[in-house]
Amino acid sequence: MRQARYTDDGLTVVEVEPPPLPEDWVRLTVVSCGICGTDLHVYQQHAWFGRGVCPGHEFAGSITEGGAGLADVVYAVDPTIHCRTCTYCLGGMPQFCDSYRTIGIFVDGGAADSVVVPRYTLHPVDPSVPDHIASQAEPLAVGVRGIHVGPLEPDSRALVLGAGAIGLVTGLLARDRARRVAITARYPHQRACAEALGLEALGEDEAEDWSAENAPDVVYETVGGTADTIHLSMLCARKGGTIVVLGSFNRETVEISPLLLLAKELHITASLAYGRTRRGSEFGAAVAMLPRYAAELERLSTHRFPLDQADDAFKAALDKSHESIKVTIVP
Repeated sequence: MRQARYTDDGLTVVEVEPPPLPEDWVRLTVVSCGICGTDLHVYQQHAWFGRGVCPGHEFAGSITEGGAGLADVVYAVDPTIHCRTCTYCLGGMPQFCDSYRTIGIFVDGGAADSVVVPRYTLHPVDPSVPDHIASQAEPLAVGVRGIHVGPLEPDSRALVLGAGAIGLVTGLLARDRARRVAITARYPHQRACAEALGLEALGEDEAEDWSAENAPDVVYETVGGTADTIHLSMLCARKGGTIVVLGSFNRETVEISPLLLLAKELHITASLAYGRTRRGSEFGAAVAMLPRYAAELERLSTHRFPLDQADDAFKAALDKSHESIKVTIVP
């Protein structure tokens, strides 16, 4: 089987022996694998994790082995492996499990012809959803979790910082809950996509002015990296407002103003991946939403590459002159 691997120069596709199939795991033929900002941090060697494994934590596939009793459909895979028995797992917070590992970051992922995953990670996708959209269940689940952490009321106003895939899906979900939702976009193609989704698109230098007029109840930070968006979130959020950090930063410290924190009585929280609510899995909720949002997620799906061109796919995702938003590998 073919499998993408990180190298010092990027990605290469190699032939490897299919891994053994542990008990209660299944083997999937991958139908789609999205590229995430976290993958790009590893690709650029800005992250301490991920080297030496096959990338891909946004993926979907069909079962080829170990699927006794399971339907013959495409499954979106919740890429989180956890013990399911500790206090955190039982309490709906598997992302805090001491055994927590992410497929595609700490163990081999979906940028391959096939992959092995635990049965409990499988979520059947409605047959109406195209294969390349099925893998977008993962970023949609990140947005679901973000909205749960920073809840919105029908008269709320929200600001999303960053119009990458996570920012756009967060804005999409917020749009259906809040009165007004604005989003900052760095590139013209991101702005066009945001507007097509019914969001108020702002330039990055317009966030403070919009916030001064609209006093957002919740600010969703989705940029991460080396950006100064935590401080910007504090400037933009209304007094007593909430800031939800969704972006993955690749530096240890960011600027936080104690004076702003105190004077505005801000609530700053973070949203790591997804967990469970009283209604069940947040990832499962995202999969159930795919038919509803498939047409709009199609707007985010800008590029598709075969597995043999995995390195080109990562380069396209990294270089926004390609007008990329969601780049997908389709083995």
